[in-house]
Amino acid sequence: MRVPRSSGPATKFVGLRLTAEELERLDAWRTEHGSPSRSHAVRALIGASGPASEPRALDLPVTLRSKLETLVDDGYARDLDGALTLVLTMGLDSLHRLHVEQWRELRNAAREHSDRSRDRKRADREGRGLLER
Repeated sequence: MRVPRSSGPATKFVGLRLTAEELERLDAWRTEHGSPSRSHAVRALIGASGPASEPRALDLPVTLRSKLETLVDDGYARDLDGALTLVLTMGLDSLHRLHVEQWRELRNAAREHSDRSRDRKRADREGRGLLER
């Protein structure tokens, strides 16, 4: 007896070895759910696991989602994914610039501190040298 396939023709053959216990469990599930064959039962189990091709949607706050939709409506992005990509790219670029500027300031402050520390040590050595004379 032919079983109609729900998602078009099968393109790959998967050979599967099962233990006797696994085979019994598959047959029990098949008869319990009225599946006409083992292949159909395996397809039904895979189908019950959920759609594999659909990525999980992000749960965004309403305010952020509305801002992304505004970007789409204004033509800055094609869809919500494009708007999110745009915002993340711009945000990461701003973050990078901010960090570069802060790193420069931190390096300059460290150099100034190092110079002051070196100058104080040199002055201390000179002062001690003058006192010893």
